[in-house]
Parts: sequence; structure tokens; C-alpha cells
Amino acid sequence: MKSKQSIVVSWDSKLPFPKFPVWLYVLIVAIVSILCYSNSYYGAFVFDDSEAVVNNHDVKLETPVIKIFSHDFWGTRLTNQASHKSYRPLTILSFRLNVWLNNGHLCPKSLHLANIILHAIVSCQLLHVYNLLFNGDSPKTSFLAALMFAVHPVHAEVVSGIVGRADLLSACLSLFVFIIYHRTAKAKQINTLTNIIATVFCCILSAMAMLCKEQGLMIMTFCGVFEVIVINKITFQSIMKNIKISKIIRLLKKESIERLIILTIGFCIILYGRWTIMGSPPIFQQIDNPASFLTTPFERFVNYSYIYFINIWIMICPVWLCFDWSMGCIPLIHFNTFPKDPRLFIVFGFWTILVLIFYKILFSKNYDKKQLQMGFLLGLLSFLPASNLMFTVGFVIAERVLYLPSAGFIIIIVLGIRRLCLNYFVQRVVRMCILLLICVHSIRTYQRSKEWNSELELFRSALKVCPMNAKVHYNLAKSLADIGHTQEAINRYKHALLLHPRYDQAMNNLANILKDKNELEEARSLLEKAVTIRNDFAAAWMNLGIVLSAQHEYNKAEDAYLTALLHRKSYPHCYFNLGNLYLEMGEKTKALFAWQNATFQQPTHVISWNNMIVLLESIGELKRAENVARIALSILPNEPNLHFNIANILGKVDKFVEAEKHFLAAIKLKHRSSKAKLVALYHSNLGVLYHRWEKYDLAEMHYLQALMIDPNMQKVKNHLASIRKHLGEISQPSLNIKSYQQEKEF
Repeated sequence: MKSKQSIVVSWDSKLPFPKFPVWLYVLIVAIVSILCYSNSYYGAFVFDDSEAVVNNHDVKLETPVIKIFSHDFWGTRLTNQASHKSYRPLTILSFRLNVWLNNGHLCPKSLHLANIILHAIVSCQLLHVYNLLFNGDSPKTSFLAALMFAVHPVHAEVVSGIVGRADLLSACLSLFVFIIYHRTAKAKQINTLTNIIATVFCCILSAMAMLCKEQGLMIMTFCGVFEVIVINKITFQSIMKNIKISKIIRLLKKESIERLIILTIGFCIILYGRWTIMGSPPIFQQIDNPASFLTTPFERFVNYSYIYFINIWIMICPVWLCFDWSMGCIPLIHFNTFPKDPRLFIVFGFWTILVLIFYKILFSKNYDKKQLQMGFLLGLLSFLPASNLMFTVGFVIAERVLYLPSAGFIIIIVLGIRRLCLNYFVQRVVRMCILLLICVHSIRTYQRSKEWNSELELFRSALKVCPMNAKVHYNLAKSLADIGHTQEAINRYKHALLLHPRYDQAMNNLANILKDKNELEEARSLLEKAVTIRNDFAAAWMNLGIVLSAQHEYNKAEDAYLTALLHRKSYPHCYFNLGNLYLEMGEKTKALFAWQNATFQQPTHVISWNNMIVLLESIGELKRAENVARIALSILPNEPNLHFNIANILGKVDKFVEAEKHFLAAIKLKHRSSKAKLVALYHSNLGVLYHRWEKYDLAEMHYLQALMIDPNMQKVKNHLASIRKHLGEISQPSLNIKSYQQEKEF
């Protein structure tokens, strides 16, 4: 009679591809995983990358590292009510490492390359983990599973989106935990101290995985069930026979009891620490996860079941892939739709198949029963935090949370493929199917990673999957507006509002576009509706203030700005626009105070600095204007407008040498910017300086340079003519005062 091991080896040998050395398997998996995502190297910052990386001050090297540990993943204080409570400081540290390696610059290529390499590492780790789960005697099965994981399209969001770094790091550390735990548990001889130290080390690594992403903690539960099922060979039947905990404990080895106690204590300590740091659970809106807001448990059960089915379906057939599955992507199943909604049959079929699989896994006597159980449990336990069963999550479906669960799902698939290969006549068909599957998945992954290269392409691809998702239309509208396709952006915003009439953010952004087109009444109506829907919507209050100011309703505009500041105390853009309002109202002191607040909250708010300098200069407070300009230049030494403004002031008080230095600096810096036409103004005013300084040759040269850039500068022509006629006294023209601009916020 054949032994169990010989049968498994025989099954593995039936897989229809040649056996290679282990190092070659590792090399193939690494190369394939890198090639599939090679084009994401050229990707930009898309979707959540903007908030989590680009606009996150914690990623910048200037921010003290200690602050990272009191902020959430998006850079918001954990104590703030608006915080998502996602605590991932180690992921933020990895972003900072990329910035440091790139000489302080935030380079998307560097961040994307790190993600691609991490995915290759995880895929190679899984090659080893699969081999461990298959008792070390199924190299071909392990290779096929690792290869399927490496090319699976559902991972595109994790690898191609920079914020997917959290899932990659968490998975990498989690697999490392299991590898160490497996070696400890399988050791033939191990003393108590070594056993305890190794298990405690696994707990520490699990905590680190959790500090990359919350799912990382679940690897401890997987190690625990591995201990019971594989190491101690305890079956469901033996548990049912020994229902009492004391009897079950007697079935465990002494070393296993030690490890399980440490795992349990470690899990509780880490979970308690995480909950303490979070302080309170996050608050999500109904649009984020509508199923969680259903009133009856049965309705929630039915809708959750359908969502679970969709998660499994996109792993089986990853054609439907979308960056966001909220706002109408998956309509709710309500009581009144129960008799006629065909999705009820899907839910019923899903649970029927799941129960049959579960029964097969528990009660079958197959040789690969334990591998099936571990595959099922790896998928189930790593998905549990995203299931809405432990706590409410802020999404309907998120492809990123399927990264590690798909590793367990693939175990079940490859074991099924291996069973099919036991039939000699089926082997050839299976070989073709495996090759076809790997090729199709590789092509789909390559194509999907390319869609993640730009926001416009990503959002357009989502329309094919979720055309009824208001958020898709909203994000597409934002991208279209950014590239100047204003009318198409307006249409998309309106479509988003048609699908979701209470979409306050869409109202705010649409109102901004209409305001720029001078359609003030419609913009005002949208903003008033937005702040009615969400009274603490600070950006909408500020934009309403801008519209009211444009309609010369100054008192109402002031109230709107102050309401915005009431809801968001740190709001430099609002202070800037409030200053503009006070200037229009003739209250110059209040205007200066508002701009000072803007620069205090955001020292790099250059427009506020310029406006303060120009206003002080215009009212004759030259010394004060000079002091403000020097403070601003100490913060923004490469800002040409600041050099230009201080040069004008210094020229007025006859500090010609220093004024010349700042004019030349302004010209040099402005040549690097996209608004090079302003250089004409700089040359013109430098010409005036030289004119007053009686350096007529230099004055003539700069007047000519100004006219070369802008031939329509009549005052410059007059000054040039006066020099050429060698007139005695030359009056300085009025220096151009900067216009007070308005900012809008999206």
C-alpha cells in the first residue's frame, strides 16, 4: 500500500510541465511578476495617491518622524473626528525612505518601482509558503500557485497604485511570520526558551505587519489554526467528540500549548493597543457602505452575501475591475425586491456551494484535505477584517483587500487542477488551459496596470464596469477639468448629481467651474444646497463666500468665510480670500490681518505674502513692506514675485545696488517658470531703476528686452524715447501693482 507522501508526490508529478530546480522557479516567478507590472513604473500619482502621498505632510522629510505615530494614513490626527483611523506608520515611513533615496523629491517612478519589487518578493515568498503548506513535496504545484498569484489581475490596484504599498508590506511581513512560525513548529527538537523567543518574535513581526495595514494581525490567527490542524493533526471530528476545552487541550503537544498561549496573549495585547491608539471607531457615511446602514439583520446578511460573491467572482474572472465600487455600483437588495430580484438566486447558490465545499473540506478523507483547509482558512481569515463582520468598513468592495486572501483562494484552485491531471487523457487539455490562463491573466494584468498609469484612463475604464457609480463620474469630471475640458467636466458633474442628487462634493466642484464661467447664480444655488446638505462643509462655505463677493454681497460673503473658518480653523486659503474681501470693502487693516493669518497657518502661501507687500507699499508704509518682504524671502528664497516686489520697494528708497540684485534674481527665476511673459514687466522696472540711477545704457538694454517680449508696453516705449533724446530728468513710471487673486478649492 502506498504511503500518503508517495501519493502526493505522484500527484505533483502529474502536473503537465517539467520540473525545474528551485532557484529557477524563484527566478521565473520574480521575472514574470515584474514584467506584468513593468509599465506601471511610468505611472503618475492617481486617485488616493494624491491624499495619502502627495498632499500628506507626513511623507515629507521636513515633518518630524514622531508626528507620524499620532496621525492616520492620510496625515490627519487620530483624535480628529474626520480621521479614518487607519493607522499605518510603517507604510508612511517606507514612503519617506523613497523620498530620502530620491534626494528629498517625491518621485512617482521611485515609489512605483518599490511596489513592483515588493510584489515580486511576496510572490517568491509564496512559492516557499505554498511548498511548506504542501509538506515540502510538491514543487510543481507550489510553482503553479505562486505563478498564478504573481500574474493575477486583481492585484493591479495594490501594485500599480502607490497606496497599495500598505497591502504589499503587510503581506510580506505576514508571510515572513508564517515561515518563521512553521520552522519553529516543525522543529524536531526545540527547548522551551527557543520556542518562546521564536513565537514572541512572530508576535512582534505580526504587530509590524499590522502597522503597515490592519489585516496584518490576522496572520497570528492563521498560525494558530495551522498549529491545531497541521502540527497537532486535530480534526473537526475529534473536536466534536471532545467538546470540553480541557479535553481538547489534552490533544495538544506541550510545545504547541506554549506557542498558542503566547499567540493568544500577543493577539489580545496588540489588538488592545491598536484600539487604544484609534480611540474611537471611524465614522463612515451611508454612501461609503450602504449595506451596513440597512435596518434589518436579514437584509444586511443578504447584501453582504452578494458582496462576498462578487469578491470571489472577480478573483475567478477578473474582467470587472474598478477603482471604486461605491455609489450605485452594486444596488442594494431590499425586502420589496425579494420576490423578483434575480440576485437572490445568486445568494442562495453561493451559500449552497459554500456549504458543500465546507462540508467536503471538513469531512472528506482526501490526502490533500489539510491543504484545502489551510487554503480556505488563509483566504477566510485574511479577508475577515474587510467582511463587515468584525466592524463596519468604509467601502463596498475594495480589490486591494483581496491581495492576501487570493493566495488562499489559489491553493484551492491549484489542488483542483492537480486532481484533474490524474487522468492521463485530460493532462494535455489541462496543460493548454494552464498556459492559456497564465497568458490571459498576464495580458489582463499588463493592460490593467497601464490603466492605473493616469487618472483619466483609470476613471474612463471604470465607466465600463460601473456606469451607475456617481463617484466614477465625479472623479472623471475632476480629471477633465484639470486638463481644460470644461464642458465635458460640467456634463459629468451633472450626471453624477443625477445619479446621486445629494452629492455635495460634486455640487461644490461644479459650482467652481460655473463661477469661473461667470454663471454666478447657478453656482450660488449649488453651493447653498451643498452647505444645507452638509453644514460643516468648509470648502463649500468658502467658495460660497467667493461667489457672494463677486455678486457684491459683502456682508453675506464675510459670514460665509467666517462659517468656513468655524468648521476648519486651519484654512489658509479661506483667510486669503477673506483678506481679498476686506480689501474690496476698503478695510485694509482687516485685509492685512487675514493675510497674516494665511501665512501663519501656511508659511509658503506666496500670494498672501505678495498681497501684504503690495498693499503696504501702496499705502506708503515702505519700511514695513520691506520687512514683510524680507521675512517672506527667508521662507521662499526662490519666489520671483517676492524678489520683484522687494526690488520695487528698495528702488523707491534709493537702495539701487540691492534693488538691482533682487530684480536680476526675479528675472533669472521667472525664466524657469511657465509664466515667462511676466519677465517683460521685470525688465521694464529694472530699466526704470537704471534710468533713475543714470545708467542709461543698461536702462536702454532692459527697455529693449521688455519690448522684445511684449511690444505693446507703451510706457516702456516712452521711456526708451526719452533716453534716446538724452532728456535730463526722467520720471519713474508707476510700478505695476499685483492684482488680488481669488483661490478656489476642490
